[in-house]
Amino acid sequence: MLHLSESDLRFVVETVATSRRDHDHIVNLVRNREDLLEPMLEDPKLTERLFREEEALVRISPHLLFSVLLRRVRKELEKEAYILDLDTKGKPIPIFESPAVAKILSDKRVRDYLAEVLSSFARTNNGIIYWKELGAWHKSRFSDIDIDDMIELARIIDPEMRPRLYKRIADLALFLSGIFPEHAVLFAARPKTMYKARRTLEDYEHTGSRFYSLAARETDQAQWKPVLETLAEKFTLARLALNSMSDRYVKTHRTRYFRFPTES
Repeated sequence: MLHLSESDLRFVVETVATSRRDHDHIVNLVRNREDLLEPMLEDPKLTERLFREEEALVRISPHLLFSVLLRRVRKELEKEAYILDLDTKGKPIPIFESPAVAKILSDKRVRDYLAEVLSSFARTNNGIIYWKELGAWHKSRFSDIDIDDMIELARIIDPEMRPRLYKRIADLALFLSGIFPEHAVLFAARPKTMYKARRTLEDYEHTGSRFYSLAARETDQAQWKPVLETLAEKFTLARLALNSMSDRYVKTHRTRYFRFPTES
């Protein structure tokens, strides 16, 4: 499901419907009509304007930005034979997965979910939690962009709240390995500490697939199940989709879009 603001809708209409002047009418027409919005979001004039006008990013939501970029990546990958991945030393290597990555991005539910995930990392949260264990009270700080913090929180939190955390852990693994793959390679090469794990891209894939599977099995929101199951099964393809989007369109502006990750 697309989550576009009024400002998003106006930006899309003004950019795409350049031969019309009744933009208010068109905004009212396309609101809540995804069948009409979908072809507009794929119009190349949108990406051209986003790349040309830096101030355009102030007008739109992160969800619209990533919705447009994911569609652009899909169309490009449909014409390409290979996609770049990183080896264990961070060296780009070609792999012939472009058609499979384009196919997963053709699934509207997955594509919209990925845009929602990326948007969720435009703002992050920190907090303090208190809990009682083995007869003693404990206090700990946590960040919702730290996988180790989220895994520990899922361990101590009430069982009915765990599916949301399982989903967040999997989203984190996908975000970090998809948007910051070189970050995973860099920190995986450093020695482990007693506080933080050093994860390789393979570790992120295992963690993401495992927790998407747990979230799909335990969620009480039926609409999420098919998407979570798809991502559990095809985590690598989803990661490669975000790798490609990051490398082509996001890499030079990542610190503007996201808070830089901790050394998870």
